[in-house]
Amino acid sequence: MKIIKMPQGLHEVFGEQQSAAEIVATLMFALAGSAVMYFGLYQPTHPGVTWMTVLGMLLVADVFAGCVANFTHGTNRFYAGRPKGRLIFILIHVHILAIAWLLGAPFEYALLTWIYTIAAALIINQLQGHKLQTFFGAFLMCIGLLVLIALPIPAWFLLCCVFFMVKVVFSFAVNHYPQ
Repeated sequence: MKIIKMPQGLHEVFGEQQSAAEIVATLMFALAGSAVMYFGLYQPTHPGVTWMTVLGMLLVADVFAGCVANFTHGTNRFYAGRPKGRLIFILIHVHILAIAWLLGAPFEYALLTWIYTIAAALIINQLQGHKLQTFFGAFLMCIGLLVLIALPIPAWFLLCCVFFMVKVVFSFAVNHYPQ
């Protein structure tokens, strides 16, 4: 498996080094997930492609990509050694709020999703080094997913919310490969 040294500007995404297979898989999932959401589920509130649609879809692709990339050894290792960076990364994740605004989803459900996701990720982040971190990460993620499924939100936005929650609560906040 070929290992690629990542440029400095991509360290926050893929870490300092990443396998070619993980990069390709991450990009493929981002493209496929975004395509399924846009062409199969999304019902635009405004006809035609606008700058808001393009920006919203870029954020959707970032959610899908991050959901997979955060499970990689390179990304996990990068943030495992940078606790402050991990905390900042959690706090800046306002993607779901921006996606709701840009693509016309119910903002109150986006806000609820965001509050729960960030709170759960902060709790899991505090459990770094604890043997039950992975379990409680899965537990809080599953509670959040159960609530999401019960909400009356459009299928395309449910898909975004599900992957946003998985990305931040379980994929990112949990240290999957402790040293």
